[in-house]
Amino acid sequence: MKKSSVPWLFAVIILSFLFILSIILGLTGYYFSVAYLNSNSEIVLGETVSISVLPNQANVVSFTIDGAFMPNETLPQIVQINAEDMERDLRVRVKAEVFGMNEEFDFVTTDHFEKASDGYYYFDDVLKGGNKITFCNYLVTPRESEFLSRQKYILSIVVETLETQFDSQNIWKNE
Repeated sequence: MKKSSVPWLFAVIILSFLFILSIILGLTGYYFSVAYLNSNSEIVLGETVSISVLPNQANVVSFTIDGAFMPNETLPQIVQINAEDMERDLRVRVKAEVFGMNEEFDFVTTDHFEKASDGYYYFDDVLKGGNKITFCNYLVTPRESEFLSRQKYILSIVVETLETQFDSQNIWKNE
């Protein structure tokens, strides 16, 4: 073997290894993403969901739903916001989206939540530390949704909180 062909042979071996590795990683990533979408989460549509919140954070709960729902269909789903382990008072806003589709769900909320122009539902009072509130009793599927009945979708409900000492109107611009 010539001395000048050693770097070329080394480069071919390294590139071949990287090519095989990228194929393996791509296939396993695809497999696990499909397996995740086809799995059932522990949270079941229709059961009460309690989202424990922390101050000044976004708290997320996600679950899979079947695509077999009609547009603008009302689905029973109780969502509670739990601040029982906290001593601080909080301002709260909530939003839900279907992962990867930019579809927003509407809610049949309790009296203290109002939907703003930014798509968030704002709690019109202060959530006192040590309390739990009910956000909604029903989900409403998007009016223009194009869900496929054979697929499952990931619905994420995001609850954002701010301590009352912060100016929520400047932080949450559309409040």
